[in-house]
Amino acid sequence: CAGLLHDESHGPEKTIRAVDADFMMENIRVNTLPTLMLARHFSPVLKRSLSPLFATVSAKVGSIADNRLGGWYSYRLSKAALNMAIKTLSIEWRHANPRGVVAALHPGTNDTALSQPFQKNVPPSNLMLPEESCEAMVDVLQGLTPANSGKFWAWDGEELPW
Repeated sequence: CAGLLHDESHGPEKTIRAVDADFMMENIRVNTLPTLMLARHFSPVLKRSLSPLFATVSAKVGSIADNRLGGWYSYRLSKAALNMAIKTLSIEWRHANPRGVVAALHPGTNDTALSQPFQKNVPPSNLMLPEESCEAMVDVLQGLTPANSGKFWAWDGEELPW
């Protein structure tokens, strides 16, 4: 699980005028590439497994179909790229091991440093502790079958659109 939404110098971009190329690339480096490198590293072992499972933590704002607010260019783009990587990986690995599951997970809004500057509009009932989110995502993962591979899931088991 990795996530970069803001740093000391940059917040989520509200307009295209705020997009900074270096910050965009840093979002991709943190939010997208680690999952690809882990998949590359563990691919030989997972392809031989009897029931391989590979999952990553994405974000609902990375859903192209669910984007109703705009903004947050770097974060949205990096998480959408992560989602595409998961979908593509699921297709590749399905051929090597049809019993496998590859999934992207949305953890909900967690009370962490990543979301703290943006929590004022989040009802307290929608704000989770990381431990609660992790337990919920593990429950979702335990219920997935190869038919569910290559999909995007919310912490509560809802299938999300890409």
